[in-house]
Amino acid sequence: MIDYSKMANGGLPRLKPYQAGKPIEEVQRELGLSEVIKLASNENPYGMSPKAAAAAKKAVESSHFYPDSNAYYFKQALQRKFGYDPACITMGDGSNELINLIFQSFVNPSVNVVLPELSFIVYPMEATVANAEIRTVPLKNYFVDPQALLDAIDENTRMVVLANPSNPAGTAINIQELHDFVRKVPEQTLVVIDEAYNEYQTADYEDTALWIKECPNLMVCRTFSKAYGLAGLRVGYMVSNPEIASLVNRLRAPFNVSAPALAAAIAALNDEEHLKKVVEGNNRERERYAAYCKERGLEMIPSSANFVAVDFKTDIDPINDYLLHHGVIVRPVKGYGLNTILRISIGTPEQNDKLFAVLDEYLHAQS
Repeated sequence: MIDYSKMANGGLPRLKPYQAGKPIEEVQRELGLSEVIKLASNENPYGMSPKAAAAAKKAVESSHFYPDSNAYYFKQALQRKFGYDPACITMGDGSNELINLIFQSFVNPSVNVVLPELSFIVYPMEATVANAEIRTVPLKNYFVDPQALLDAIDENTRMVVLANPSNPAGTAINIQELHDFVRKVPEQTLVVIDEAYNEYQTADYEDTALWIKECPNLMVCRTFSKAYGLAGLRVGYMVSNPEIASLVNRLRAPFNVSAPALAAAIAALNDEEHLKKVVEGNNRERERYAAYCKERGLEMIPSSANFVAVDFKTDIDPINDYLLHHGVIVRPVKGYGLNTILRISIGTPEQNDKLFAVLDEYLHAQS
């Protein structure tokens, strides 16, 4: 019998398939629950801008035509809002595809890739497929350590990849530290900053994508899946110097972002009031999580994103199971070897009320 794994490229056979969470409807059916809330995938519980929804609906009516492969109007919108040169933009169906394209474009078995510990699972997956050496750098109290990343770089380091804010921890690097780090990375080593949760940051913010003028080895990836609420439509973009953008665009599939997604993204980008409401709502509720955990003696890792990671200092399975059977879906991070931590997406006030009530029931039963 043929072993097809031997036909696969690179380190693909060493990977395990990604295990996505079950849909709400399936959990309801399996457990006989009438109400289930999902706080597991870091989605925007407030939804997309009504203007974005209307734009997507209108674009659907013309879906017998291919979308604009070059995303001309979207890039123009980015230029008006942030000042990015359209030649510096690469489109992706979310930032995940952009990470995939970057690794395919630049990583091979003869180089190494430097990653912080607890990196988003896609980074080591892509490096493994490329058969590249992975250098994992320890965190400092769940925060990325820029100096440790620099120390791990050698002449054979093709790329450093980090998320800011990070996932699954949710921590963010001080912006000045990050800027100093990017400046110090040798020019022959690419720096990829994944900013999927960028809009939720409130302190010392600076637009990292504008650094490409002084740091030509920098690539910044963004997505509309989180704060903009377009997770189901799949649209993201990368800002890099024009040469890097040209190279990655050669690998990018034509029409990789749909017309409804592009239309919704333009409308979402222009609806600053809706984005403000989403971010303010999230950040108010994030403070509630911090207060809740403090009152109950739970350790919440400092978060700058739309989720929190809580260390219960005990095996997480019974807690996760209790929450699930009471209609609350959260995300254990056991895949990272963290058997005591739950990652919880920050929901609406009502959703968070339910989580706190169910979790209190469990904690009281254990006391």
